[in-house]
Amino acid sequence: MNHPHPASLILLGLAVLLAASFRDGTVLWLGALGLSLVALLSAASDLRLLLRRSRWLLLTMLVMFGWLTPGTPVPLIPGATQEGLLLAAENIARLLVALSVVALILKSLSPPELVAGIRSLLVPLALLNISRDRIAVRLALTLNEVEASRNAGADEAAPALSALTLPVSAIGATDVVLGALAGALLLGAWLA
Repeated sequence: MNHPHPASLILLGLAVLLAASFRDGTVLWLGALGLSLVALLSAASDLRLLLRRSRWLLLTMLVMFGWLTPGTPVPLIPGATQEGLLLAAENIARLLVALSVVALILKSLSPPELVAGIRSLLVPLALLNISRDRIAVRLALTLNEVEASRNAGADEAAPALSALTLPVSAIGATDVVLGALAGALLLGAWLA
């Protein structure tokens, strides 16, 4: 099985995010749990980093929804409501889906592949006279600075980006399968 085009993986991730935004209840929680487990098994370091950076957002969502939403009081948790805690759980599940998708994409794609995939998805911007190449260069510079700041603890200086070289990928059978899966997710979300 050949390596899929970066745009296919990004498009599939976006389809998963959109499908999760239309789900609620048990389907959402099971999907979030399953996707989080997949991300934990295959992209553990990326997921842990994203969760650590999002911990205050997760806590804020729990408190804001759980304690500030009117509804039926929870007997053992003063100030919390059943409706608020359920709303908090659903929104936290959606955030876990998003963090898991981002972790999987970051694990699957190198920074140049990520830039190349986003650049490929920005083709429609040409209709609006917006340069996708300028966006790609800015994204590459930003990713270069992020890598440089990650390596700031090391004694070696990070090399400055002097030339942007993006990998060239051809559309293959894997991309057709990923596109069909993304289409099925979007269709399922639309019909739900």
